[in-house]
Amino acid sequence: MTTEAEDVTHTILTALREGRHFRVEAGAGAGKTSSLIEALRSILADRARYLPQPHQRIACVTYTNVARDEIISRTDRSPYVFAETIHGFLWQLLSPFRKHLLRHIVELDLMPSKMEGRTSLDGYTIEYSTGLQKVDHDTRHVRLGHNDLPVLARAFFGLPKFRALAADRFPIVFVDEYQDTPAGLAEAMLGAPGDEATARGPLCGLFGDHWQQIYDNACGALEDARPTPVFRRRNRRSQRAVVNLLNTMRPELTQTAASGAGDGTVVVYHTNAWAGTRLTHHRKGQLGWDAAHAARKWVLDDVRERFWSTGTSGHDDRARAEEPSTKILMLTHETIAGELGYQKLHGAFRRNDSYVKKEDHAMAFFMDTLEPALLHHRNKRYGAMFDALDPRGRPPINSPADKQEWVVFLEKLGKARETGTVGDVLDLCLEQRLFEGLEKVRERHRKAVSPSGVGPQAVSGDKDKARAAAQVKEYQQLREVPYAELLALNEHLGGGTPFATQHGVKGLEFTRVLAVVSKGHSRFQIPRMLANFPRRHELAGTELEAFVRARNLFYVACSRAREHLAILFTTTLEPAALDTLREWVGESRITSLRFDGDSVVDGQ
Repeated sequence: MTTEAEDVTHTILTALREGRHFRVEAGAGAGKTSSLIEALRSILADRARYLPQPHQRIACVTYTNVARDEIISRTDRSPYVFAETIHGFLWQLLSPFRKHLLRHIVELDLMPSKMEGRTSLDGYTIEYSTGLQKVDHDTRHVRLGHNDLPVLARAFFGLPKFRALAADRFPIVFVDEYQDTPAGLAEAMLGAPGDEATARGPLCGLFGDHWQQIYDNACGALEDARPTPVFRRRNRRSQRAVVNLLNTMRPELTQTAASGAGDGTVVVYHTNAWAGTRLTHHRKGQLGWDAAHAARKWVLDDVRERFWSTGTSGHDDRARAEEPSTKILMLTHETIAGELGYQKLHGAFRRNDSYVKKEDHAMAFFMDTLEPALLHHRNKRYGAMFDALDPRGRPPINSPADKQEWVVFLEKLGKARETGTVGDVLDLCLEQRLFEGLEKVRERHRKAVSPSGVGPQAVSGDKDKARAAAQVKEYQQLREVPYAELLALNEHLGGGTPFATQHGVKGLEFTRVLAVVSKGHSRFQIPRMLANFPRRHELAGTELEAFVRARNLFYVACSRAREHLAILFTTTLEPAALDTLREWVGESRITSLRFDGDSVVDGQ
């Protein structure tokens, strides 16, 4: 008797031999990546059949660099596998046709604000490097942005000659996490319906799960019926209680637990009994911050004592963080900031990316240069400290006076980090002359301190002026933030806390998960989704779109758990939402928290 994995590989290879696209739909924990790797290995073992020409390779398109590197490693760096991110793959296909790209940019009107009235880009050079869109008419150069490549690729895949040339290089293209590819791209890669007999193109294998599509403007559920559907139903990640919850949510793709899987637990807590005044606006119905913090701590203690049996003593966050493979999932960065005490830092920026992903130059300097250097200093690794501060060359220390200057600077810096603001630390770094490497930070500072000095070449148009003004405001607000908040963020980003956003753990798994469902993200209304679940087949239009977005994120959060899952709702649950939860986990597994003011006193 064959295993499910062997059956899936056989179906994939049969589809390829018969010249058919296929789609592997695998629920959370079902081994989608394993199927992709096994298919690659089988093709490599019989390479002459699937890659008849010596120059041909299998393209394996991924969503992240991490996934790309994993595929490269697990195929032993085979020269016949071209693994790359979606943007890297598209540029590999498009870059030989630069004249045609320039014409399509004009025809598709991709850069209207940067054309300055021109109707042609003939004679310009074109590149894709940083992912930031730019047109320099003086040097006659175009730089494509991240969003440009999928739009251009959709148009090019509609051209029979392009599809044929792509197939000559990559007869087979595997797409990992197809549901996250830019909207319309997967369909374009399959070719126009009905053209299979006349327009030769790559055979496409799509691996993914449309219930795990949580990003905007992505493929999601593939409506095209041409790819042969292949399903993986064995959940190799989670114990039975978690698998049962996922099956109740998603009966159309029922999974079975792996042989030998334990029972596990799923429990739900809600805060409907809190008598305080709930938050308003985008957090309408949410507990106050103190009550939400108290609820989270009480629930974590309760599940540890009654269900998780971790054996870890202590009730502080650090003790919990040291529990192996425990994760606390929050809906937004704002809720994590509230838990870890960097609310003012969060409030200084309009977008999470500016500080969490360190797109702001000052934040990048602090997190990637200054703090790593000071960690080396505390560990008495002075050479590494100098390298971190300025990789271009260590600063000269030629005399006791040089050494004393460093001592004085580091003492001042230490005090500013402990009791001062971000601006205090920043000023010390900008004023010193001991190391270089702060050019981008200095420029950021100059523009914010003297915004009137920004010339018309740098800022033109109402949108650019508004963006520049917002950046000045952000910088000024950042300077007022206590530096201790930045240290709290640094510890969190370094993995020193058990917190993460529900978006940020997609693809990961943990032994124990506490998923905290709050308000604050207008596009992910999970309590409303639960209330609408019984009538999900009646939904349409924007109501259906909102339901699917929230359902998918909730599914992703719940399916991260290997053994134990706890869900805490810090926002009001309607009776219909509670009814859904009762059907999913049973009345005995739902606890209503009881409060005295903002303190939790019991649960029933």
